[in-house]
Amino acid sequence: MTFYGVRAVIWDLDGVIIDSAEQHWNAWRKLAQETDTIFTQNDFRKTFGQRNEDIIPRFWKETNPQEIKKLADRKESLFRDSLRENCHALTGAKELLSELHEAGWRQAIGSSAPVENIRLIIDLLEIGPFLNAAVSGEHMPMGKPAPDIFLAAARAIEASQVNCIVLEDAIAGIQAAKAADMRAVAVLNNTTNRELEAIADLTVHTLHDLTPAKLAALLR
Repeated sequence: MTFYGVRAVIWDLDGVIIDSAEQHWNAWRKLAQETDTIFTQNDFRKTFGQRNEDIIPRFWKETNPQEIKKLADRKESLFRDSLRENCHALTGAKELLSELHEAGWRQAIGSSAPVENIRLIIDLLEIGPFLNAAVSGEHMPMGKPAPDIFLAAARAIEASQVNCIVLEDAIAGIQAAKAADMRAVAVLNNTTNRELEAIADLTVHTLHDLTPAKLAALLR
């Protein structure tokens, strides 16, 4: 059942709740060392955000799906090890999660990350009590900018998509929110991105700039 009066926020994970670029780089670097493969920090920057299944054939020259999966699984295992050593929420994330929870909003994570990674980050940051659901795009046929992840998150928390607001830091994520007929807030994390600003319904420099009241105003 969908409750049309329910207000909801769907959170992207990496770049909004947590910045895990360093941990991803450490994982790729260690995988390259283990497999005697050249994968530079510049290669990482150019491919950051792409799926493992697209990166591994290019740099590891592997075409066998089973071997690609094995390498991808190892990379994610190394990533989780790195996360356990260093995992911190981005500025204002936990505060806003708490404020929305207290104000009665439903909240979900809608991320392309593997389920195991999402669960670990939720546990490490201790944000589970604020969330009603967490949805991974790991096994969905279409990733962002397709709306599938966000639509699945709305269904999981039984909220109408027109009453959902997506918090994102990437163009593809904002486009996915728009494709899902949801409001979109771009979180710049003290950077500048004119393209994001042009398509988002609201742009903030950090999550400290957001309140439940400001988000509610987007739904009126």
